[in-house]
Amino acid sequence: MSRPIRVLLIEDSDSDAQLLLLELRQNGYKPVYERVETAPAMLAALTRQPWDVVIADYVLPSFSGPKALKLLQERGIDLPFIIVSGHIDEDTAVASMKAGAHDYVMKDRLTRLVPAIEREIQEAEVRRARKREIAFRLAIEESIPSGIVAVDSEGKFNYVNSVFCDMVGWTEAELMGSKPPYVYWPRDKIEVHQQALARVIEGKTPPTGFELCFQHKNGKRFDVLLLANPIKDSQGQITGWLASVTDITERIRAQDALRRAHDELEVRVQERTADLKATNAKLENSIQERARLEHELLEITEKERRRIGLDLHDDLGQKLAGITMMIKGLEIGLKKKRLPEADSAHQISELVTQAMHHASGLARDLSLAELEEDNLAAALNVLSENVKKLFQITCRFKHEGSVPQLDRNTITQFYKITQEAVTNAVKHGKTKQVAIHLVNTDSTLMLTIRNDGMPFPSMIDQNKGMGLRIMKYRANTIGASVDVKPAKPTGTVVTCLLPLNAKTAPGKVKAAHNGHSNGKPLKTRVKQLL
Repeated sequence: MSRPIRVLLIEDSDSDAQLLLLELRQNGYKPVYERVETAPAMLAALTRQPWDVVIADYVLPSFSGPKALKLLQERGIDLPFIIVSGHIDEDTAVASMKAGAHDYVMKDRLTRLVPAIEREIQEAEVRRARKREIAFRLAIEESIPSGIVAVDSEGKFNYVNSVFCDMVGWTEAELMGSKPPYVYWPRDKIEVHQQALARVIEGKTPPTGFELCFQHKNGKRFDVLLLANPIKDSQGQITGWLASVTDITERIRAQDALRRAHDELEVRVQERTADLKATNAKLENSIQERARLEHELLEITEKERRRIGLDLHDDLGQKLAGITMMIKGLEIGLKKKRLPEADSAHQISELVTQAMHHASGLARDLSLAELEEDNLAAALNVLSENVKKLFQITCRFKHEGSVPQLDRNTITQFYKITQEAVTNAVKHGKTKQVAIHLVNTDSTLMLTIRNDGMPFPSMIDQNKGMGLRIMKYRANTIGASVDVKPAKPTGTVVTCLLPLNAKTAPGKVKAAHNGHSNGKPLKTRVKQLL
């Protein structure tokens, strides 16, 4: 396979350029190139894209290899620069190399071209890597808030960063080459510092470092933490030491203040502990009471929904049916008498029939199904079958993995969330297909209800839709979460996630396959109110 290479050609002869490109292709390269003959064209090419190598003729009508090399150098671009010429003597070639060209190749000896390019590309990458390494090291050293110093085996400075210079007030030039006692050692602390230095030389630097006192050039003293490590050569011999110096003056002051504050805090903590225990007990009672009230609220809501559904179906629905029959009879009688009021009676009959169907639909929505069994998978399966019958749509249910043993309230809320999602899909989404999927991923129980209808009206703001708010409220009472998103290419996906570690009993897993639990038939009763 050909290897790509980006070549910028400084060449006025197209035929010579094609010979160079042919040499590259014959050696397994696929060159992407641009041929330029002037300085502006070269600048434009350098701006337009990066290049792997620059190949330049030595002499051009209005340009030259040396000028191209100087232009490259002025812009700080490090690229392999190879001069290829048919008329260049050895002295000129050597001068070009001294000026910065990486190699030169005679046009009648192009076999040297590819090896020279490959060698110089590798060396350019090494140079770039070395520059990155130096820049990275300098960036780290200058970004560290501590002073960094390096001394040789005699304690003479051979490196210091700007942070340390700012810390002590002396410049790098003033510090480089200096030996102990250093100028930033307070005169009355020299013995302490010399003892610390001796311990460093003996390899007895404490892991926590030395806390010492330095003196700024202006005479101001400050506390520092000094950490020192030996510098070793390739044979493992110690050639010096590298030390980091951190100003800890504020930290020591803060520690003193902290000790005073700690004593005061201990007294306050003891005083507040008793109050917090009492408050915590009240809070726990409030949380339990709120949970109880939330559960009762949901139960009351379900009972009210069922009551309204029964009233709509058994009372209003029957009365509307009776009114429809009476008006139909009136319509027939008026038609027999050929009275014009027969048309009005017919219109009234149609309106009452529509009202009866609307009431029936409301009753159906309010009382889709009532959970009577403690097996979530089986109950959702029955719900799926009911949806098919009630709404005359396709509804599939499947589950993966064993369904864990859940408490009654958790099962109920999962079931009701599914009911609400299905109702929304039929009522608002006008869906024709619903898929209910229950998956146990060991750590999470995931329920998804997917439909192919229109997005819910409240998809833009999920906090405004009452149905969505109820689903989220139900999920919250059992520690689950509900998310509603558009499906692709159309429809809506409702996802309910329940962390299992909070709702399952270890070692107690209830299998739910084909409508059976632990080998026993399920007793699931679904009350249909139509």
